[in-house]
Amino acid sequence: MKKTVTALSRGMLVTALAAGGILVAGNPATAAQPAGTAGTPINACSPTQKKEFATSGYNTDVRIKLCVVPRTGGWLVSADGGWTDGGGVRKFDNFDIQVRLERNDKDVLVSLCDMTAEINRLSYGRIQCQTKIHKTENQKGLSADGKVLYDLDADGAGGYTWALTGSPRL
Repeated sequence: MKKTVTALSRGMLVTALAAGGILVAGNPATAAQPAGTAGTPINACSPTQKKEFATSGYNTDVRIKLCVVPRTGGWLVSADGGWTDGGGVRKFDNFDIQVRLERNDKDVLVSLCDMTAEINRLSYGRIQCQTKIHKTENQKGLSADGKVLYDLDADGAGGYTWALTGSPRL
């Protein structure tokens, strides 16, 4: 009986030490994410947003996520995503992505990226559009926002706006 208890105790000790080691090391995903003031995340992103556009040939599918991203000495907004089923035939007369760095819902920086030629030329590709760096150490109230300004080819209806959901405020 004594050997069984000793073996069981050692097994429990090994398990407890292993579990304790994991607790001490922490979650690797959490450890890799630096924290800002008061434990808030150092960057904030919107959910990935998707839209299918009724284009010539196959419908073009686009996905975009907006993030406030730290850079040395400041912050910027990045729109990242991609498209599928572009190219082959002319899809858009215009496809612009506007990204905005805001502080408390007021524009700080605005950038416009024209993706028309790329989407019309390539069946799939990557979207990346960024503002310049806003030089500030104060992240409080910063958020990402944006919209897509597009004009479908040959629909005769003119331009449309796809309002993107912004990121949470830092």
